[in-house]
Amino acid sequence: MILRLIVAFIFFGAILDSSATQKLQTQADSLFAQQKYTEAFQVYQTIFETGQFSESMLLKMAFIKDGLGNYVDALYYLDLYYKNSADKSVVGKIEEISEEKNLSGYSYNDAHFFKAMINKYRTQILLALVALAMFFAIYIFKKRQLNEKPITASVFQLLTLTALLVLTNNSYERTYGIISANSTLLRNGPSAGAEPVTMIDKGHKVNVIDRSEVWTRINWDGEEVFLRNGKIKII
Repeated sequence: MILRLIVAFIFFGAILDSSATQKLQTQADSLFAQQKYTEAFQVYQTIFETGQFSESMLLKMAFIKDGLGNYVDALYYLDLYYKNSADKSVVGKIEEISEEKNLSGYSYNDAHFFKAMINKYRTQILLALVALAMFFAIYIFKKRQLNEKPITASVFQLLTLTALLVLTNNSYERTYGIISANSTLLRNGPSAGAEPVTMIDKGHKVNVIDRSEVWTRINWDGEEVFLRNGKIKII
């Protein structure tokens, strides 16, 4: 009985949360249509901070920031849009801004597109893999009852489970970030006393290796360096 109440509470809580988000989205879209871009962005930002954003919302946020001359945030939302939509039409705009500002890291190839496609259809792929894993499990069980050794099915089952593990842990995907502050100092260690390596300006896109509570380790010009977390926006 208690378990049912908990499940019902979570279910209806999710519905209410979704309803509230939809109401905010409608409000923001209305403000955007009236060209009240600053007010619209504030509402979009509220939604974004909950992690519940739509692809169209990301495009509108990028449009607003680009119009305000904030190319770092514009690139951030455009790149996030591409990561979630696999829409190649946005790549041209990203490259246009990056070339104009002489920024590095904004090159896109088939591997990036493949990862974006996986990210876009992650739920469907996971469901398909789970169904496939169940099918192989039943098939293998029945074969073993007949004292047979389903070697081929076992191999496919192992591959399916491996794919599930990789997808659920995001281990197939690199993490990227955009430098968000001018004169960002890169150091050779995660400490204010570490030796400075170089200083770079905002807008560059970099490969993020890992993060701690204070420092982010990135790859810059083939070298692993560190910067403070507040100087980078993770995509």
